[in-house]
Amino acid sequence: MAVNDINSKRADVILFNPAPRRGYQPHRRVELPLNLLFSSTPLVHSGYSVRIIDQFADPKWKEKLFDALREKPLCFGVSCMTGPQIIRALQVSQRVKDRYPDVPVIWGGIHPSLLPGQTLENPLVDIVVIGEGEATLLELVKALEGDSSLDQVSGIAYPQNGHLRFTEPRPFVDLNKQPPLAYHLVDMDLYRRRIFGSDHVSFNSSRGCVHQCAFCYDSIVHKRKWRAMAPETVVENLKRVIRDYDIHGFNFTDDNLFVNMNHAYQVMEEIARADLNIRIGKLHIRVDTINKMDKDFLDLLVRAGIERLTIGVESGNQRILDLIKKDLTPEQVLEASRKLIDHPIVPVYLFMMGLPTETPDELRQSIQLARQLLNENPRASKSFNIYTPYPGTELYSLVVRSGLQEPRRLEDWAPLNYRYVHEESPWISKEMKRLIGALDLPLMLMGKGHFYKKTNPMVVALSRLYQPLAHYRITHLDGRFPVETKLLRGLGLFGRND
Repeated sequence: MAVNDINSKRADVILFNPAPRRGYQPHRRVELPLNLLFSSTPLVHSGYSVRIIDQFADPKWKEKLFDALREKPLCFGVSCMTGPQIIRALQVSQRVKDRYPDVPVIWGGIHPSLLPGQTLENPLVDIVVIGEGEATLLELVKALEGDSSLDQVSGIAYPQNGHLRFTEPRPFVDLNKQPPLAYHLVDMDLYRRRIFGSDHVSFNSSRGCVHQCAFCYDSIVHKRKWRAMAPETVVENLKRVIRDYDIHGFNFTDDNLFVNMNHAYQVMEEIARADLNIRIGKLHIRVDTINKMDKDFLDLLVRAGIERLTIGVESGNQRILDLIKKDLTPEQVLEASRKLIDHPIVPVYLFMMGLPTETPDELRQSIQLARQLLNENPRASKSFNIYTPYPGTELYSLVVRSGLQEPRRLEDWAPLNYRYVHEESPWISKEMKRLIGALDLPLMLMGKGHFYKKTNPMVVALSRLYQPLAHYRITHLDGRFPVETKLLRGLGLFGRND
């Protein structure tokens, strides 16, 4: 069924994806709203009409939202993470309530799952879906349609007689028993990202991670339980996207496909055997996983089409690595990096700054490690993001003990994001706040131009002009007078996204 056919029908259920950031984006980084596709697919297979509205990817989202609301839906659903998405999710929820005050507004996703009670304290939110939405949303919609009690729907929370009612937790879904994703609900052309000369879209084959990183919400949402599609199912799903949309590039969103090394090997082997001629532009992997791989395994990754691996390093300082329970050492990072040098794979090393108690010298060690990784491997790239405290995580407890005044309202979580140091950040010193705010932009240009080569010509020209100053700030950890960052933030081109 074509998207236009979907749009011409009355929507039983409208699902909304709020924009994660605002303002000008130097290069397009939209992602398929897989969370909404996962939840909507069982509804479609049960005969419900579903409309997905994506504020970030679709420039015509307002028009499509108003069109979908011409007739009263059974319910309106929103998915969002901690951070700026919350503000835009509230704005659109208000629009729905203004038009249909009695239409249930359902919130799901990471933040409502982490803080369902506080989310429900906002009058615009009627029901929260906690955890995975596939089975829960279908049961919930059936209950709303039949005007039956919500008590029998597992995995939700809602107000009842002046109190909050939490139903029984929902067991995790079996990924191998889920119907094929209803890709026809979205315009796939909106989500094609050009990487390495090919169109790529997001793809998921497993969920969860068994590791104990103290900053990660995965241990709460997925309870350190790992589940995966069978290798044959992975290949069939890839073939479907290739056949239906002529897309041959895939960015895997798996938290950690390599929890089971044997399973990961079988997946890669099945992909290579099927001769799909695909390009995998992103796949997350841990440092210790790479170090366990022999040459045969690494060669298989290349034959399966993997062209880029994203590798969480987080810090170049051992004290910080131990604090966040990353279970690795800088020496192991270098060992993994050197194993990849002889393979045509782009490693992208992910770092965080502004971690609790981090000092300027410890940040310097992260920058030095990143620089060494880039120097040793000409293909390597890196990314520095600002630590975001997710409620309920082990590290969040530390920042609260450090003096963070916990947000009391849903909307107060919006300023927390990976491109902005929140004014209330007692877990880092004032000196570090200034330094991170000043270095965030220069660090994007560190290396061999991987950042700005993807952007338009004007951004490329300005980046080249700015690079000497960026290099000076990074080399000397000089955060004085960051006029360039303030200018871009003032123009809405960089930084705060709420």
